[in-house]
Amino acid sequence: MLKDKLLKKQGKTGLPAHNVPPFILDRVGFLLNRAAQRIREVTEEALKDHQLIGKHLGILTMIHEKGSIPQHEVGGCMSIDRTTMVDMIDDLEKKGLVERRENPSDRRAYALALTAKGKEILPKIQKIGLEVERQFLSHLPAKDQKELVRILQKLVLFHLSQTKS
Repeated sequence: MLKDKLLKKQGKTGLPAHNVPPFILDRVGFLLNRAAQRIREVTEEALKDHQLIGKHLGILTMIHEKGSIPQHEVGGCMSIDRTTMVDMIDDLEKKGLVERRENPSDRRAYALALTAKGKEILPKIQKIGLEVERQFLSHLPAKDQKELVRILQKLVLFHLSQTKS
């Protein structure tokens, strides 16, 4: 039924009907931004029951992967500015998912660590995030999904290396 409705809305190209001018639809910046915006919206809706957003999920995952890590390092790796990072950590701390600890290598900075509650919830919310991505990409063949990820990784890693130089 839903597929039939979608097919009726599709134009000659097989894509859903839209009002986006061709010049804009050909712009990489527009496409990347709109895709990111949509996946963010769906992720936030999916995480709503946990009172979390995608940035929270990313921060928790980063701390889990790297172990106790300085706050500024998490923010730098995820491209989150200092003010937003402080707000995000305050949120996670209030929810009992993260704790700030003294950083033995730098007394001016905190090291972040997951709490027991943070370690418990992380696999559940990671599963939600992965399901959102799976659904978002579901209309692409598996080969195209892998190719998209490979291309985006290449672009992101190249440009990350350029900003650190």
